[in-house]
Amino acid sequence: MNAVKQNKLLKYILIGCAAVILILSVVLCVTAAKNKDLKNGGSAASEALVSAEREKESLDAVRASEAESYRNQLNEQSSVFADEKNALNQTIADLNKQLAEKRAAEAAANATKPSPNPTPQEVLKILRDNGVKATFFVTARSKNSSHYMKDIVAEGHTIALHTYTHDYAKVYASEEAYFADLQQISDLVYNETGVRTNLIRFPGGSSNTVSRKYCSGIMTRLTQQVADKGYVYFDWNITSGDADKGGSSAQKIINNCRKVPSSNAVIVLMHDSVEKRTTVEALPEVIAYYKAAGCKFAALTESTPPAHQRVAN
Repeated sequence: MNAVKQNKLLKYILIGCAAVILILSVVLCVTAAKNKDLKNGGSAASEALVSAEREKESLDAVRASEAESYRNQLNEQSSVFADEKNALNQTIADLNKQLAEKRAAEAAANATKPSPNPTPQEVLKILRDNGVKATFFVTARSKNSSHYMKDIVAEGHTIALHTYTHDYAKVYASEEAYFADLQQISDLVYNETGVRTNLIRFPGGSSNTVSRKYCSGIMTRLTQQVADKGYVYFDWNITSGDADKGGSSAQKIINNCRKVPSSNAVIVLMHDSVEKRTTVEALPEVIAYYKAAGCKFAALTESTPPAHQRVAN
């Protein structure tokens, strides 16, 4: 009996051990499978990480290569631009040097040989071509105004005195100021031509009223004093209008000169300063008009009947 119980107990023990062994085997198999899966997954992740790092390294290398290429291009362009800039700066420097040399040469030429005043020279030519003599009341306002005085005298015209400065404020400040200015222009004419003339024309004419602004009654006194000093003054009885404010067209000048006064002596006021281009344009027709009217041209002299306007100051 005891032996039978012992055998049963032993049997149960063996069955239990077998079950435990089976469970352990299953657990070991499951654990091994999981470890295999983990191993395979870790390997795949590692390979993916390595591949990503390689792609990043490749991309970085490409970008570095492109950046280096851009740098090289910029350096090349900078070098080209620098060469072009240097060449342009050299060209500018050469041009500035040439311009400076040209200006220096022109300045030297002007200092030694005054350029002609075109309008007076053109007026002289027109008079010469038409066989006409005129009277030039000269000033020293223009820097180059004196060089053609010799031509006036050489071509048989009368040279007379107008004013040295043509500055009303200075000329009409007093009688002393007027005669000081008159002496200056007289000396200049003498030095240039050897002619000492006593024919004069007042700035603005004897009838001017602008002088009243600087010295009341001065024209009344001067018209008498110039005669006392041996001068002969002339006004005009026809004005061409070429000194009008705003200027006058050539046709207007021609029309003004056709207004012949009743006087036997016609004295026409015209100007030959550089800016009087329309005077040059009108002069040939003005001469033709007077010739057609039977007028004879002559330069003024001391014996010419003077045209005197009414003194208003």
